[in-house]
Amino acid sequence: MTNKYIKLCFIDLVDLKKMSKQNLKIVLFHGFMAREHMQRHWLCYLKKLGYSDIHLYGHLSSAEMLAKQIHSTQNSAQKLVLFGYSQGGFQAVKVAQAFEQLQLPVDLLITIAAGGKGRLLPKQWHYNPRHIPQNVVKSLNFFSLSDSLGTDRCYRDNLIQASHHDQCIENIIFDQSAQVGHIELSRCYSKQRIHGLVKQHLISRIEYELSILE
Repeated sequence: MTNKYIKLCFIDLVDLKKMSKQNLKIVLFHGFMAREHMQRHWLCYLKKLGYSDIHLYGHLSSAEMLAKQIHSTQNSAQKLVLFGYSQGGFQAVKVAQAFEQLQLPVDLLITIAAGGKGRLLPKQWHYNPRHIPQNVVKSLNFFSLSDSLGTDRCYRDNLIQASHHDQCIENIIFDQSAQVGHIELSRCYSKQRIHGLVKQHLISRIEYELSILE
C-alpha cells in the first residue's frame, strides 16, 4: 500500500510540473537566414525541457500584426516570454513595444546578439533596440565582444536601458578573451559544441529565469 501511494503522489507531481510549464507562452524570433538554426537549437531545446506553447517567427513581419496574433492565442493566465536572436532580437523588442501600445505586459524579454552589422539592414536604420518599453517586467540582453556580426563597436551602444524604475534589466557580456562568436551564442546542441561559458552564463540563466515564471 505504501509503495502504491508514493507512486500516485509522484505522478501527481509530474502532472503539476507539466501544467506549470504550460503557464508560459514563449515566442522565438530568428535572425537573417537563421530559421532552421533557431528551430534546431532553441526551439528543440525548450521543447525538450517540457515547454509546449512555443512559436517561432521571423524578423520581417509587422510587429503590430505579430503582437495582435500572439495575444489572440495567449491564455489569460499565461505569462509571455519574447526571445530574439540576432535580427530576431530587434524584432523581439519591436513586438514588446507593440504590446505596450496594446497596454499588455511582457513578463520576460530576451535578446541575443541584437546589433552590430544587423543595423545595416534598411529596416533597422535609426532604430534603437536598446530602449526597453515600460511594459516589460524583466529583460536580459546577451552579447559578446568578440562577435563582429551582432555586437556594436561602441561598448555603450550594446547596453539595454530601462524606461521605468520598476523594471529589472540586465546586460550579460562575454569578454573579448572568451572568444564567443555569433553562432556560439545561440548554440544548444550538441554538448561537445556548446561553449562552456555560454552553457554557464546564457543557457543556464535562461532556464533559471523561465523556471521562476512557471
